[in-house]
Amino acid sequence: MTFSVKATAAAVVFALAIVCQSAGAKNACETNSPVTLATALKLGTEKLTKITGESECGQDFAARLYATAKRIETEHALARRDLELVLQLDVWREALSKCRVGSWDLAYYYHGGGTMWGHGAARDCAPLEDFLAGLAKRLPFADGKGSVKAAKQIDDAIAFIKKIKPHGEDAESTEGSKAQFHAEVEQVTGYWDHLRYLIKEIPADEAKRIVAIAGDSLRWLRDDEGR
Repeated sequence: MTFSVKATAAAVVFALAIVCQSAGAKNACETNSPVTLATALKLGTEKLTKITGESECGQDFAARLYATAKRIETEHALARRDLELVLQLDVWREALSKCRVGSWDLAYYYHGGGTMWGHGAARDCAPLEDFLAGLAKRLPFADGKGSVKAAKQIDDAIAFIKKIKPHGEDAESTEGSKAQFHAEVEQVTGYWDHLRYLIKEIPADEAKRIVAIAGDSLRWLRDDEGR
């Protein structure tokens, strides 16, 4: 599967705006000392909290620092090969980030609120960048025909999302709450539809890996639904 620079430029700008963004991540903590690229990569998210603090906000910020460092490392390596590969990777970052963060947003509405879902979304950028670092080494993808199994997993995910209903304390207390939840469902299933389109012409193994990392984000909702 190939991408042109022109076709992906807009996606890159948008991806920069959404990665690591959530209710829990908007008010980032600050550190008392500089954190370098090498330090963030060496320490990882857990040990970085010794610098950022171990509060919820500190954990969010540690994840964002690590993800930023990992992204820079990955993009630098790709740029030394071909700058267009950086743009290709961003297409996958945007698509996967939307699906994964969308799952946390759905969990928030499903439970009728709660800060843990915002924190989960804020920290999701770290494991995503680890995955993308591995994917980047295999770019550019050869042309392929996707994966029937992966496409079915996307269809199953969409069907599951459409069937869930909010059950939190205030989740269905007003028509506005219901409408907001249904609007979120429509938006998130749109992200999954787009991911299905993206995997159509890549090798089957890559399609399976990509859909697996996207689908993993639904585990909280699946567990709560007993599925």
